[in-house]
Amino acid sequence: LQSVVTRQIRVTGSCASSGEYPECITMLASGAIQVEPLISARAPLTDGVEWFRRLYAREGNLMKVILQP
Repeated sequence: LQSVVTRQIRVTGSCASSGEYPECITMLASGAIQVEPLISARAPLTDGVEWFRRLYAREGNLMKVILQP
């Protein structure tokens, strides 16, 4: 937070939830929604900078990357 203040960075957040999370979780748990095909890779959190670079560069065949701590 101090870096944001001293560098005068503006941070904007948003949340677009209408309470649908419980229904989504139920659908995921029941198998009604398949997310595995959307996951391009799983990688350790320490590799995050490289994955963000690749996603930002719009590298082909990348949709979602899960960073695991």
